[in-house]
Amino acid sequence: MKMQAVITGKRVHGVGYRVFLLQKALEQGVQRFDARNVVSDGEQQVIVRIEGEPAMIDAFQSGVNDEYPPDARVFNISFGTYDGYVISISDFMHLIQVEQLTKGIPAIISIDTKQDRLLEKQDQMLGKQDQMLEKQDQVLQKMDRMETSITGEIHDLRTDLRSYLDRKLSAIELDIQQIKEKIGMQ
Repeated sequence: MKMQAVITGKRVHGVGYRVFLLQKALEQGVQRFDARNVVSDGEQQVIVRIEGEPAMIDAFQSGVNDEYPPDARVFNISFGTYDGYVISISDFMHLIQVEQLTKGIPAIISIDTKQDRLLEKQDQMLGKQDQMLEKQDQVLQKMDRMETSITGEIHDLRTDLRSYLDRKLSAIELDIQQIKEKIGMQ
């Protein structure tokens, strides 16, 4: 026996509906299964075709009516007979795997490309960081030279100040000595 179900809704694509239906078919022991996403009159549809024993078909139909993926938004499910060829369920599983790889490979390539750009920017940042460290080293060297220069200037100032104070003190001592001699305090 062959059956076709048409599931129509606002969101039946991109929610894992076909894999959900595949699991239901596997649970019922269905040997032939196919599910396709289509757009008809601007509405999303999943068209499911199965072939199997009548009891399997009935159980599958019940499961499709009672459950659907959490993110799906369904407003109609219709069932009917089907006369065409239905591929084996294992061929359908291979088809789904290839489809997922087809979606995944560009995403991986995109991630790889973005990672390369990110690494290039990181290299540029490291180069700029190296330049900043070089400038910091230059500033520190200038500060060391300034410290040496300032230390030298302070030393020279001390020497000059000591010499000046020594001369002034000597002159004051001489003045005091002369005053003492004049007043007879010697």
